[in-house]
Amino acid sequence: MKPSNLYNFAGIDDVAEFYRLRYASAELLDGDYFDAVNRFNIRWSRSLWVYDNVKPGATVLDLGCGAGLLSLLKRKGCKVIGVDISADCAAVAMRNGYTLACAGELTALPFQKHSFDYVVSLDVMGHIEFDQKDAVLSEIKRVLKTDGVTLHGIECMNREQQKDYVEMSAEELRQFVAVDGHVGMEDEQANQTRFKRFFANVLTEPRYSVCVPCEELVKQADEYGLPRCDQDFLDYLRGLSFNERRAFNMAMGYVYQRISDYQIKMPASGFLLLKASDERLENIYGEAGERAALLHQTIKANGQVSLNRSDRAAFNSGWYAAENFPPIGRWMSRVGQIRFRTDSLSRIELQLTCHLPGLDKRPLKLEFSLNGEHLRTLSLKENGWMKLQLDVPPELPRRADGFIDCLFEIKADRTWQPCSTNPESGDDRELSIAVCSLEIVG
Repeated sequence: MKPSNLYNFAGIDDVAEFYRLRYASAELLDGDYFDAVNRFNIRWSRSLWVYDNVKPGATVLDLGCGAGLLSLLKRKGCKVIGVDISADCAAVAMRNGYTLACAGELTALPFQKHSFDYVVSLDVMGHIEFDQKDAVLSEIKRVLKTDGVTLHGIECMNREQQKDYVEMSAEELRQFVAVDGHVGMEDEQANQTRFKRFFANVLTEPRYSVCVPCEELVKQADEYGLPRCDQDFLDYLRGLSFNERRAFNMAMGYVYQRISDYQIKMPASGFLLLKASDERLENIYGEAGERAALLHQTIKANGQVSLNRSDRAAFNSGWYAAENFPPIGRWMSRVGQIRFRTDSLSRIELQLTCHLPGLDKRPLKLEFSLNGEHLRTLSLKENGWMKLQLDVPPELPRRADGFIDCLFEIKADRTWQPCSTNPESGDDRELSIAVCSLEIVG
């Protein structure tokens, strides 16, 4: 017999704190710093599914917003409002660019009726207890405009792979809930039936039965005991470095995107895309899927223009995701390239730092170039931030339209891993320098 309160049964006494520890991360999710190539990263696929289904300029409510994964919608001029059980998560979402975010209960949303064009949740419905689900859907219906659409990425109970709640032993149930707080997972049919009680039209599509992030494959095996992979393949995944895991996830995401583009049907899995409305729905995939706003834009360099925001420039695989040190910057591996297009360029300015130990004994050599032409060589002899100005050749080749295509490159003679000098660190990235305040002067 299933306990009435699975959170308490699993020893989760403070639900808000439980989710704060999992989702109030320091990761910078502000849509202004989204690297365009990440549209192929499987870790961003759920956010991009929402992005592709939301019309520009819409007002969007993100239920269980966490750290703010839907900040990406700012690129389409959307107003993004978040609500989360954790006030700390709401504060992080605000830091990441949400129009508004607040703490609140999903069963009593603090908004007026018919306020939103879209109501969205990702990885939330499976965390809502069964006796509260209808109250949450009723609130979604209340705050959604009459012609609005609700979009959900839902953790599903895949009965082909795992036991249902009532089939688990007491210990199995306790361990299952304690991992992520999944107290309300239902299968695809149950989710369809529930949403159809509230909306005239419901579309569903299983996802991630084939393309799964590296970290999720290991987690499903180690923490949920799901037999997704052979043991030797799991051992291989556990041994991958940060860069190798990122490459794996990019490959998975690329295949996932092609599957979605061709609308290939996937077998049942532990995750479901669901789209519902009282209006007719044409497709569960991108009804507003134009992605031009995600790609880097041509720069009209009147004075100084920041390249930090990735709608101004494309950062290659030699760079890691933007972080709020502060200031906001990016760590570089051995070689980092940045592509941008501008109407004028006389100088590149940046600040950089390095945490590599032993610089006083062995300086870090850096080389800077633009379109293959050497700009400067620098020997970095101490840690700490420094400013750098790089004058560029006065007559750069121009395109027929008058703009200049630029490839700015930095090379370091070596890297280091923070975990190599700090046993308590799990950071296995290969780092050389961090760069911030990267600007061009026209």
